[in-house]
Amino acid sequence: AGPFDAYKGKMKDGMYEYKMEMDMGPMPGMPKGMGKQNRTFQHCVTAKDIEQGGIGSDKGGKMPDNCEIKDFKMSGNTSSYTMECKGENAMKADNRITFVSDGFKMDMKMAMTRNGQVMNMTQQMEGKYIGPCK
Repeated sequence: AGPFDAYKGKMKDGMYEYKMEMDMGPMPGMPKGMGKQNRTFQHCVTAKDIEQGGIGSDKGGKMPDNCEIKDFKMSGNTSSYTMECKGENAMKADNRITFVSDGFKMDMKMAMTRNGQVMNMTQQMEGKYIGPCK
């Protein structure tokens, strides 16, 4: 049993269309606005992805070995938690996911350390169920 067991019954497995907006803020040496990205993609979410909390990724549900989930809370259809990763590319992400009738909405604030510099990033994602996986 893990913290994401609370997601069972909150969403169903199947094909989802994701709309993601990411803002990495000002990036040294890059033109203004380059740190913003929008992306739309489709991903097949399995029951295992839901169990492991991998619903907000197109890379599968497995969390990296050097990461840990902390302060997981589930209230109604909304969860919040912090993911902390240690090591060379240390990172801390505060996540809030709200399940809606046909998917979910997620907000994330993340601080990553790369080459000794801290990069702050925000991400909003919406996942909408579009049918069974093909």
